[in-house]
Amino acid sequence: MSAECEPMPVQSARIRATAYAAILLCLPAGAATNRPRCHAYDGDTLYCGREVIRLQDVYAAELDQSGGREARGKLQSIIRSGDLRIVRHGKDRFGRTLADLYINGRKVVQQDIGPRAGRGLHSRYASRPR
Repeated sequence: MSAECEPMPVQSARIRATAYAAILLCLPAGAATNRPRCHAYDGDTLYCGREVIRLQDVYAAELDQSGGREARGKLQSIIRSGDLRIVRHGKDRFGRTLADLYINGRKVVQQDIGPRAGRGLHSRYASRPR
């Protein structure tokens, strides 16, 4: 084998480092840190791994209602936009985790998702004291 065909150690290390960096940049958010990947189910509910999280004090239209798909799109954009932190407050009667969602330290509120929909505190999804 000629000397021209043998890889140089420094070049080889640089190529490996560049390849690893490219792979990390292509991974979904949270994949490199063992955090579960989160995605919006609708405008006020998300899945993080196997956990179903219902945003507290956010009431978005259902997917089959006017504005429902737009609300889901907004929540998905918010989730992808930065560092996600979930502050859990217990469970609702359906076993979903009730939580506040923070992106880059800012709480996600109703105005971020869109106009209020549903019946809010009188909704069948509202938590009840136990």
